[in-house]
Amino acid sequence: MILAFAPSLLAQHIPETTNTIPVELLPIINLSDPLIHSIGLTLKAELESGGMGGCLYVDAMTTALMAHLLRYYSVHKYSLPSVTNGLPQRILQQVVDYIHEHLDQDLTVATLAAIAHLSPSYFSCLFKQSTGFSPHQYVIRCRIDLAQQLLRQEKQSIAEIAYRLGFTHQSHFSHHFKRLVGCSPKVFLNSQ
Repeated sequence: MILAFAPSLLAQHIPETTNTIPVELLPIINLSDPLIHSIGLTLKAELESGGMGGCLYVDAMTTALMAHLLRYYSVHKYSLPSVTNGLPQRILQQVVDYIHEHLDQDLTVATLAAIAHLSPSYFSCLFKQSTGFSPHQYVIRCRIDLAQQLLRQEKQSIAEIAYRLGFTHQSHFSHHFKRLVGCSPKVFLNSQ
């Protein structure tokens, strides 16, 4: 498997406190790293499925890959600043408000990180520290919470609600709905 990416992608994941250090990976040929291989296969499957998981899912996988590369294969060693307190409440509220206002869109970690004026990887760490969820998990939960309200109140089809909430496929919506609610959207709708 060959993974290729622009150096600027790797540079986006350097902690803010060390962004003056140039990005350079060790020259390694025929590397056998199970985590890189697993993330590569996950990204390949996501591309082949037509992006069913959305940009936040791809961003999460990319962030994990970049963090792994920086940690183990960088010429320079980087360390993240402490994340003991998470995001400041005001910034967290701005990000959460943005998420709720744009649930119908394919949100990216880069977009959310820009609101907080942080790199995507550092933002993801602080967001998870603040909410207990990765940005991707949080957005999915918000979408499913709103889906439950819409299924109770509106006379739209499950497919229409899935599309309205930014899911690329009804099956993707149904998968997450069942995982978080404990039943399929159809069973939920019929129980109302």
